[in-house]
Amino acid sequence: MTATDITRRRFGLGFTGALSVLASGCLNSITGGDDHEHEHDDPPWEWGGLYDLEQGTYLYTYHEGPDPDMHFAIVPTDEDGEHGLFHAGETATELFERDEADASVSDGDAVQPSSETLYRVDFESEGETAIELEVESKGLYSLFTAHVPEEFDAVLRSETGEELTPTVTEQHSSHGHDDSENHSHDGNESHGHDDEHEH
Repeated sequence: MTATDITRRRFGLGFTGALSVLASGCLNSITGGDDHEHEHDDPPWEWGGLYDLEQGTYLYTYHEGPDPDMHFAIVPTDEDGEHGLFHAGETATELFERDEADASVSDGDAVQPSSETLYRVDFESEGETAIELEVESKGLYSLFTAHVPEEFDAVLRSETGEELTPTVTEQHSSHGHDDSENHSHDGNESHGHDDEHEH
């Protein structure tokens, strides 16, 4: 991807390769049994949430937080629940382990779900940063971020303004933020994993 591509205002990043990557991960899980805890061991991302989304455009808004930018990925998955989030998280881990993001976005930009793209959002120095999420077809999508949403008061809303919550989440707080000791599963509310899992 060239520098020109990175600075474009809209990104046509579809689902190329998504099904093959996810199917491969699920096949390995099925052949190896389904006894794993569906939680990753210290991944490079800090928070993941799985959403059941209709076709349409969603608005993800952020406010000022601990960093001027943040990496995130939006991975399609064909499975619901912890199993689906776990396998989408494996794809996200591969993306987050790249040295640099594939595309940078800022206030007013639009992104599409992709199993091949690591985004970096550059936050406004003050106030709100809003990114559009364009969903081409109804389905399950997992959002992975380098910070927990609460750090930026991040909210995903539908076209009607309804605040959306994930059906399941996974949160890790072992990353190197200055205030990392204050990050815990307490912010995970009632969605997803209980705190009984060990990292």
